[in-house]
Amino acid sequence: MTCRDWLRASGYEDVVELIDQAMAKMAARGSKQRRNWWDILSGGKGGKACVREGIEFPVLQIAQLRQGKPITPNAISRNSNELPPDVHTTARWKR
Repeated sequence: MTCRDWLRASGYEDVVELIDQAMAKMAARGSKQRRNWWDILSGGKGGKACVREGIEFPVLQIAQLRQGKPITPNAISRNSNELPPDVHTTARWKR
């Protein structure tokens, strides 16, 4: 399950819309860069919101849990029973 799929299924449609806007901006300028949206949504140093493509993304508690970062007071959660999706590994960057 992708980050966007999980967010959509868990009631974070507004966050999915922000991701879609950022991806559209990247595509419009011809960028083929990939983003780890879980990393962006987990925030920066001290839980500071990340800005990508001129869009400020909210800090999600579930993303911080999934990325192994400490939970910060500004992290939002819409369901106290949320469980992050499993991290799936690929053979692409196998060590």
